[in-house]
Amino acid sequence: MARLKGKVAIITGAAMGIGRATAQRMAREGASVVVADRDLGAAQAVAAAIRERGGNALAVLLDAVDQRSIEALIETTRATCGALHVLVNNVGGTDSTRDTTVLDMDWSCWDEALALNLTSTAYTCRCAIPLMLQSGGGAIVNTTSMVAIRGDVRPTAYAAAKGGVIAFTRFVATQYGRQGIRCNAIAPGLILTERATPRPQAVLDIFERQTLAPQHGQPEDIANVALFLASDEARFINGQIIEVDGGLHAHNPTTPDLVALASGLPNAG
Repeated sequence: MARLKGKVAIITGAAMGIGRATAQRMAREGASVVVADRDLGAAQAVAAAIRERGGNALAVLLDAVDQRSIEALIETTRATCGALHVLVNNVGGTDSTRDTTVLDMDWSCWDEALALNLTSTAYTCRCAIPLMLQSGGGAIVNTTSMVAIRGDVRPTAYAAAKGGVIAFTRFVATQYGRQGIRCNAIAPGLILTERATPRPQAVLDIFERQTLAPQHGQPEDIANVALFLASDEARFINGQIIEVDGGLHAHNPTTPDLVALASGLPNAG
């Protein structure tokens, strides 16, 4: 299929993990992909691999916490591609060793998390929307997180920033939907990217027990949803937060313990 044929798509944080999988997936569906990342060498490798497979891709250096770098990304896209139809704001993260509880966190994490996760998303949208409007509309896919949906013991600043992404997503959808711009967000659960894979097996076991899917999430699982939201197949979906977590948040949190308890009782089914 060629669901994005003739479309121009920017994917931020596209040198690895979910961003790379999304760039590759959208390129296979016909999009001209702008691979934006602070690691220009890795971004160039992703773009080269896409071109080797017959796709169209351009690597651009992006420092997501530098407004001038974001402006340059949009201007490069305008000058090179002439239009913009899809924006995937994938950049994000935090330092989990410093971003802990409200009282114990390194407070500098607060500003860092807001800058990288919320402000970068907001400013990239601010810069991209005018070019999208000139291009006849488009689709924005923001990345939030499962920790923005439910409370946890950490990472506090990251969760607050990703919660802001949820609100911002709905405001963009409300303000520009009638002008042809859709803005949705994906809230990934545990995804085994290069960053997540080294987690202790005990942690992975906990997620396995709590997740309704029989396997852990992969970057391609998020890329497939981003592709759908960017395509015309999702033309009537706007301002929504899609949880892609294998059913982690679909059940009562006591369910796994109750199932285990029941299995040890006499006459348990």
